[in-house]
Amino acid sequence: MIDSEYSQALPVMVGDYRYVQFILVGCGGTGGFLSPSLARLILALNQGGKRAFATFVDADNVESKNIPRQNFVQAEMGFNKAQVLARRYSLAYGLEIRAIASSFEAEMVKPEWGKVTVVIGAVDNAAARTEIAKTLEINLNYQVPNIWWLDCGNQGNGIPAGQVLLGSTHSLTLQNAFNHPDTPNFCVNLPSPSVVAPTLLTPEKEALQSSRLSCAEMARLNQQALFINQRVAAEAIEILAQLTLTRGLKRFATYFHGEVGSSRSVYSSPNTLVNFFQKI
Repeated sequence: MIDSEYSQALPVMVGDYRYVQFILVGCGGTGGFLSPSLARLILALNQGGKRAFATFVDADNVESKNIPRQNFVQAEMGFNKAQVLARRYSLAYGLEIRAIASSFEAEMVKPEWGKVTVVIGAVDNAAARTEIAKTLEINLNYQVPNIWWLDCGNQGNGIPAGQVLLGSTHSLTLQNAFNHPDTPNFCVNLPSPSVVAPTLLTPEKEALQSSRLSCAEMARLNQQALFINQRVAAEAIEILAQLTLTRGLKRFATYFHGEVGSSRSVYSSPNTLVNFFQKI
């Protein structure tokens, strides 16, 4: 059954472009399982006449504790995650996939004419999301955005629940949200993930309590459900495909809870987006 709000939703248009760049920030849980689907999307875009490519960014190496929750095998232990995945899928599909074995910095995003860049956040800390959020400042409010941020997250604590959020501006207004504010027929901008969910940029209490707490200890405190990363990745790739390939996207947030079998989306209708307009 289709939500009644969906019938009022407007398609999200990314404008005319020749190049599509995906920057996957975080190649562990969700990022690892998203990478093969992302490679297939790039292949489909290339076959459709666009030039698509990707950059995988992660400073971490594969460890034994990453298996089986992440998309790695024993033979890859000790190698950098971004490099492993980039090599694996660039060779498998004959694609251009770069790897950066370091933490993400906003300066890695280089806007170019005719290019759309989607920065995919598959990270589990506020510091990394804050750096990703800076990339949207490149967009000019009076132009169609060429930088988008897709944030992937899960609830942790063993609960199979998560969300995927897409946005392009921290300052959504009536003037920059639609092509024609009075009689709109498509969306130009969407509220950034940090506008929809401000807590994304709030440090976790464990990180605030002790800077000496290891990543492994933090992971134990917020143990992920075994298959949560695949579910988040599946939701994320569908949004990415609808945004760049089929170009019929009509939502900017999807939430799900695997334990109770529920899922809901927030659609790009004028009545919904008005709730995220910047208050002056």
